[in-house]
Amino acid sequence: YMAGCITPTEVITALEAGTDIIKIFPGSLFGPKIVKALKGPLPQAPLMPTGGVSLDNVKEWIEAGCVAVGVGSELTAGAKEGNYAMITETARQFVTKIKEARKR
Repeated sequence: YMAGCITPTEVITALEAGTDIIKIFPGSLFGPKIVKALKGPLPQAPLMPTGGVSLDNVKEWIEAGCVAVGVGSELTAGAKEGNYAMITETARQFVTKIKEARKR
């Protein structure tokens, strides 16, 4: 299951409960620095931010130690105009940036 957490105590509780991924929400509240802060004492925590993840900062999230990212409005923006090809292209851009970040 996926637990939503923001504090170290919540992360520990989620890990003890057997969570697969820990959702950090809202990611925009602290930015990638929250990942480094949580990973310090809890390096085994599989973190995934949601809220505030964009093409401009996705590399920072991955480089900070996230196993995945949750993306909403930036990914689906094209749907408002029925431009579903834009969604596909945006997804490709996210995948490319994530692959680049993981090579470092």
